[in-house]
Amino acid sequence: MTMGLFSCRALLWKSGPDESIAKEEHDMKPILIHIPHASLYIPEDYRRTALISQEELQEENLFMCDTGITGLVPQALKEQTVAFPYSRLYCDVERFRDGTEPMEAWGMGYIYTRDSKGNEMFRPTDDHIRTVSEIYDRHHEELNRRTEAILKEHGGCLIIDLHSFSDETVNRLFGWTDFPDVCIGTEPDYYSEDVVAGICKVCESLGLTTAFNYPYKGSMVPNKYFGKKGTGIVSVMVEINKRVIGSI
Repeated sequence: MTMGLFSCRALLWKSGPDESIAKEEHDMKPILIHIPHASLYIPEDYRRTALISQEELQEENLFMCDTGITGLVPQALKEQTVAFPYSRLYCDVERFRDGTEPMEAWGMGYIYTRDSKGNEMFRPTDDHIRTVSEIYDRHHEELNRRTEAILKEHGGCLIIDLHSFSDETVNRLFGWTDFPDVCIGTEPDYYSEDVVAGICKVCESLGLTTAFNYPYKGSMVPNKYFGKKGTGIVSVMVEINKRVIGSI
């Protein structure tokens, strides 16, 4: 799936779903891959403040991590990948931090205070909040900068927001069941029917089931461009179920 997903011309800027395989690495230049949740790194000084045991913290870290996803990125696209180097338990860069984040209700905003079982996990200090806010801002500044450079050079930018998920995680958090092999998340102002059709075509060829905006919805858009129309950005979230990662 790796090269099929990322080099299928249906996924490239200004290409349609009926054009099958990209030929040259330069065809991939308008792509930016975002991997926000694949790291397990929690700074030791913060790890020691956990209100659950270190064993429980490690178990939660592994449970919530998007394991297996980094290895799916082909070598040709490594330099066009922005991977967040911290665990989401330390800082989740795909949460809003302006008071509008719905996951705050679960203690899982951009700074997590509770684990997936609802137990209090951290009680962040003001110093920690300042530190994490700076890390959060630097990451989004990098996304803005990289996206702007691609737009200037190519006139368009395809962002692939890459994740993995497990049935158990979603069921534990939301109580939902019956999950696809691949979840495709979209944003109305950053949507391309051709791109989505291309992803579906690749998945179908591999015998993978797909669903749109379920169990997760939306896709990352750099904050400089979020809420704006006509930016030239197409953003699509690809959430691959951990049960199939080992077979693709």
